[in-house]
This record gives sequence, structure tokens and C-alpha cells, in this order.
Amino acid sequence: MQLAMTDKKNILTQEEVSQVETDFRSELEAEHDSRQEAQQRRQEKAYGRQQARKREKQILAESEIKERVRAKFYKEKGYKLYTDSAGRQHWLTPEEYDWRMRARAQRDKGRRSFEPSHIAQRRKAFMYAGAALLAVIMGLILLK
Repeated sequence: MQLAMTDKKNILTQEEVSQVETDFRSELEAEHDSRQEAQQRRQEKAYGRQQARKREKQILAESEIKERVRAKFYKEKGYKLYTDSAGRQHWLTPEEYDWRMRARAQRDKGRRSFEPSHIAQRRKAFMYAGAALLAVIMGLILLK
């Protein structure tokens, strides 16, 4: 073998050369086995992710079917779709729906309506103008 020798003399003996080859080959075998195991783990992991995605799609498809059947069933039974104050939607019987709408209307009656600031300022200006006009009229009456 020319790699282990120089022009003048052998650096390694034939036994040392074969030992280095054997040791290096066992290192390469270990690296090969490690790569094979890593590839197997990657494949198993990818298969697991693929199965999870497949299951998620199946669950989503089942949910869509259930929602469609639920909506059809409730519409057939006369239910109404109600959205509560948190934005959640509920299917309610007509009686429940009417009760909630009456309760909502009752609560809304007790609330003060929102008034934009420019309207409030205008109302305040009219109040001051009215008070000033009343003061002028009272002053004229007292002068007579």
C-alpha cells in the first residue's frame, strides 16, 4: 500500500496498517448505523406529524358536518341564532329567544344613551345662553 509508505522506508508496518483500516472501518460502520437510526427516527417523526395532520383534518371535517346538521336541525325545530354580549352564538328556542330579547330591551331602557361631546357642549352653551337671557330679563324687570 503506497499511502502508508514514503519513498525511503515504511512508516507503518503491515499489521499497523491493517489495524488502522479495521478501526477506521468500525468507526465508519458506527457512523453509518447512527445515520440509519437518525433517518429512521426522522421518518417515524414525519409519519407521526402526517398522521396528526390527517386526524386534525378529519376532526375539522366532522365538525363542519356536525355544525351543518345542527343548524339544519335547529332551523327545522324553529330555533333562532342568538349572539350574546360576549359575541358567542347560541341556538335558542323561540321562547328562550323572546325572553332574552325582552330582558335585553329592559336592560337597555335603564342605560343612559351615549351622547357625543359636541352635542353635550352645544347643550351646555344653550343652558348658559338661557341663564344669561333670564338674568337680562330679570334685570329689566327690576329696573322698571
